[in-house]
Amino acid sequence: MTFDKILDNNTLWAVRYDGVADNALKTVFDQWSDPEWLVDFFLTNMADLESYFKITDINQAIYDTIDDNQRIQCLILDISPEADLDKIFRPLENSRTSEMLLGKEKARIKDRPQHASWLRIYAIKLEP
Repeated sequence: MTFDKILDNNTLWAVRYDGVADNALKTVFDQWSDPEWLVDFFLTNMADLESYFKITDINQAIYDTIDDNQRIQCLILDISPEADLDKIFRPLENSRTSEMLLGKEKARIKDRPQHASWLRIYAIKLEP
């Protein structure tokens, strides 16, 4: 396993597993923008889509996923070098009040009008 630098200021890295061409961040972004992959995923997970998000139209789920994917990519990748990643990646445990040596973090789209976004990017925060 190696790590790919995502941001030039060395504040965001992604895992690249041995024998895999792309890092995990690029892989997930590619999957979330691939309609064929999304059809297979939503067909497999239709019960969750209906029960948690009240969506029965796979086409709508695909459209929402691709839209959210573009938004989260812009949020994470198009930030200035001075940007504060702590504003993008929030603690995984909503009740956490202090920093940790290896804090588990998540990033997501919060202002989705129809339903909550199901996309999440998870990270591990390393203290300097």
